[in-house]
Amino acid sequence: MRFKDVIDEFTDWRKFKLGATTLRGNDKDLRILCLFLRNPEIEDVQLKDVMGFLNLMVEIGWAPNSFVSKCMAFKKFFEFCNLRGYRTIDERLIPVPQKQYKIPRVATEEEYRKLVEVVPKYPQETRDLRHLRNTAIIHLLWDTGARNGEILALDVGDLNLEEKKALIRTEKAKTRRPVREIFWTARTNDIIKLWLRERDALSRRIQLRDQNALFISLYNSGSQKTRGFRFKPSGVCEMLRNYSNKAGLEVRLNAHSMRHYMGRMIIENGGANSDVTNILGHSTIESSMIYTMMFSKQAERRYRKFRGE
Repeated sequence: MRFKDVIDEFTDWRKFKLGATTLRGNDKDLRILCLFLRNPEIEDVQLKDVMGFLNLMVEIGWAPNSFVSKCMAFKKFFEFCNLRGYRTIDERLIPVPQKQYKIPRVATEEEYRKLVEVVPKYPQETRDLRHLRNTAIIHLLWDTGARNGEILALDVGDLNLEEKKALIRTEKAKTRRPVREIFWTARTNDIIKLWLRERDALSRRIQLRDQNALFISLYNSGSQKTRGFRFKPSGVCEMLRNYSNKAGLEVRLNAHSMRHYMGRMIIENGGANSDVTNILGHSTIESSMIYTMMFSKQAERRYRKFRGE
């Protein structure tokens, strides 16, 4: 059987276990490998072929941490192949590099304020509903510390506007805590209410392809007809990049830097790792310990305090 056909089998099998985002990422990584190998018979693939692909990635300068998810996808794929009875690579031979630790990018309140200030205010400064939708997304990301995909997975029916909270499906660690609550401020609540009113009015003028989705795409990009479908994480990334550039930020804000801000803010205000775990939806308390780690000036200030300086 051809490599591509086995990928189809594998993706169809894995969709009952993985989230949509992870499934798409793994499928894409495997198809790139398939393209590199020119879609051979699956039993003709050898370890040297996979290593040739990985070594080429190193040669052209791919970031070291990008190898981890790809190698894990390859291991799972060839494990599946062997379970199906294909005589191919022993998945245990595929190396998975150790992830390199990086100091997390933490957004600041000043950066957030600058970003919000450049977004045209609806309806005072603009009638473009995209800016209203984007404002609601930015405020939710900042208030909740939730992941980009978690915010975009919200349905209108998930919202409890009276208590300013929602029950969301946790994007990671689904087996340990598949759902959790997120909370937001009164200011964000007002923006969400305004967006819902305009969204409702819009639904009477255009067909909403994802009728339950809280955030929808409002225009067709290029050859893709996306209007009325659920807004995608890539759209939020592009939106934050554009606003960051407009605000003159040296390093653009993204959803995860806002999430890191929430975790660091909890700790700096006397919270414990367990608070970070519960609010951010980590699967284990070890995932939350990164926010108790201090760097540069912050670590120096704590040192001086303990030394009585």
